[in-house]
Parts: sequence; structure tokens; C-alpha cells
Amino acid sequence: MRKGIIFLAVCILSFQFAMAQSITTHQYRRVSPENMDEYLKRETTYWAKWAEKEVTNGNLTFWAILQKVGGVNQDTSPNILIINTFKDIDKGADWGSIDAMFPDVKMEDIDTWDISTNMHQVFLRNLPNHIRAENSTDDDYKFVHIIYHDTKDTGQHLAFEADKWKPMVEQAMKEGKTTIKGWGNQVIISPVTSNFTYGSYSYDIFSSLQDALSPAFSDDWTEPEGTWDGFQENYNKRNSNVYRIVAGASAPSE
Repeated sequence: MRKGIIFLAVCILSFQFAMAQSITTHQYRRVSPENMDEYLKRETTYWAKWAEKEVTNGNLTFWAILQKVGGVNQDTSPNILIINTFKDIDKGADWGSIDAMFPDVKMEDIDTWDISTNMHQVFLRNLPNHIRAENSTDDDYKFVHIIYHDTKDTGQHLAFEADKWKPMVEQAMKEGKTTIKGWGNQVIISPVTSNFTYGSYSYDIFSSLQDALSPAFSDDWTEPEGTWDGFQENYNKRNSNVYRIVAGASAPSE
């Protein structure tokens, strides 16, 4: 009986811990080529300022709009990714406040729904793993390589990233042997379907498209011995794309 109570308590505490973590959403949209300029204009002119205010008000801790670079099925696939990190996912954000921020602008000229199609939404749990190069600035954050990971054991993969990949990237940053300016990862909470089998995602940030499309480590970089032990046996597949960072807003690091 005592073991059962202890197990129940651990479950409750684990649930409370998970609920306390901030939640991020990846919202994928499709914007037709003829509407892209207008769409990005509305996002950068109005919604970026709204996001900055929501960060200041504590509703969001991060917001970004990304534009896909290249890829397959370009005539039908999502080409915009909006990232929102909510302090409280149930409270969300004050979406309607944008109307009062721009009283002299018609809502039809601010709204982006009429010139885009929302195609997918993914929910993620944040992990305290974000790192950035010591000599980097916000101006270095121009392109991001986003990778969704499908593994047999998500926990094992996250352990690999935390215990091996993250320290390796940090060391390469210190030695100036990588073009990666920032890295981090998160756990995918939902959805989990036969068509979407990814359990986590990670991102590499670069200062140029050339860097994002080239090998991230210099030719004279040597990986620590045993870095990839057990990796391939656990890995199934991945989905990766490169995005241009159009605009962003984030709370100061604590």
C-alpha cells in the first residue's frame, strides 16, 4: 500500500512539474506567393509590435515568425512558421489587444488569416538547454535549421543531446570551430499520429544562409570519442528545413 502511495505521489509531482513548464506552439501556415509581401508586411508592422507588448506584459516569453527557404512541394506545403511560447498556455495571449494598439488602422489590414491558411499546429514542452556563442549578437540570428527527430526512445535521444551534443557544440563554439550561433531543443507533446511520429525537435541558428546550408563544423574539428555510440540504433528518421528569421521578440534571460 505504501509503495502505491509513493508511486501516486511521484506521478502527481511529475505531472505538476510538467504543467509548470512553459509550452511552445509551432503554427505552420501556407501563404500564396502573390500574398507573401503583404503577409510579411502585416506581421512585421503590426504583429511584431503586438508580440513585444505581450512579452512585456508577461503573456509570452518568446515569439518569432520564420519564412521557409527552399524545400519540397513548394506550391502546396507550409512556408511560414510562427512560434509562440506561452507563460501560461491556458491563459494564452491577449490577441484582441492589437486592435487598440492601432486604432487608426482597419482590422482587415492587420489580420493575416484572410491571406494565409493555417495547416498544422504542434505543441512542445520547453527544456532549459538553449545555448549561444559567447561572441554572438542578436544580429547573428538570421537563419535557423529546424529538425524534428523520430527516435525509438525519445528519452535516450534527449539524454544524448544534453550529455553529448550540447557540450560538444559549446566546446566548438569556444574554439571557433563551428558556425552555429545558437542551439536548443524541446519535447513534442502533441500530436502523435501514424503520420507524425516525431518526439522532439532541435534547432541550429546561423548568421547566414551559406552557413545554414554548409557543414556546421570546421574541417579540423575532432568529435570526442564515443560521441555517436548507440545513436544510430535509436534513430529512425528526421524532418529538417531551413528558415529565415523574419522577426522575433523574447523575454530577457534570467
